[in-house]
Amino acid sequence: MAIKGILFDKDGTLIDVDRTWIPIYRFILKDQFNADAETVERMLEKAGLDPATGRMRAGSVMAGGTTGQLVDVWWSGESEAVRADKRRALDHDYVEVVERQLKPLMPLQPIMDELRDAGYRLGLATNDSYVSAVRHVELLGLTPLFDAIITADTVPVAKPSGDMIRSFAAKTGFAPGEIAIVGDNTHDLEEAHNGGAGLGIGVLTGNAAHDDIAHLADHVIASVAELPALLRSL
Repeated sequence: MAIKGILFDKDGTLIDVDRTWIPIYRFILKDQFNADAETVERMLEKAGLDPATGRMRAGSVMAGGTTGQLVDVWWSGESEAVRADKRRALDHDYVEVVERQLKPLMPLQPIMDELRDAGYRLGLATNDSYVSAVRHVELLGLTPLFDAIITADTVPVAKPSGDMIRSFAAKTGFAPGEIAIVGDNTHDLEEAHNGGAGLGIGVLTGNAAHDDIAHLADHVIASVAELPALLRSL
């Protein structure tokens, strides 16, 4: 079955996850938790920061989880009302911080233009919240190029349930088998499998090494820059 639509993960696939989110989370934790530097680092490690490398661990909550999962890691002892307020704060209160820190992995528009010109319809599939993801896509200058932005709070169950594949299929009219998902994390490739996607394509621009994702992927490429050539070769 020919691929007609492509769903991209966001962090680690389009956005430099470590250079963007680790500084942001350090700032947020200090602000929200009123914590000293040692406590902040301990909280970051609990969510998935590898202190030896200064990067997020592959498959960790910080690398691929939802806002709610991060809140549950950092404020697990708080009431639901407090945790709901923390989720709201993470999604809404740090817009200016994110705007200053957001780092694309590479110039993305030429890649997306090439894919659109080849006839593919494009979408985003991220475990981030909708309000955050929409703003990030806008900051990347990609809003006109995406047919759908699918997030953890717009589907019944977040990645890797398969619901994001099914949602994109419903929005485009494509069969799941006509959709490829591109991501840097095991969650992305498990999403491809669970949603019946035609292809699961791994990229090595996030925190996963080749051996972390190759067994789940139909193809592994260095970055999304190689995606147009890969699709032409199939």
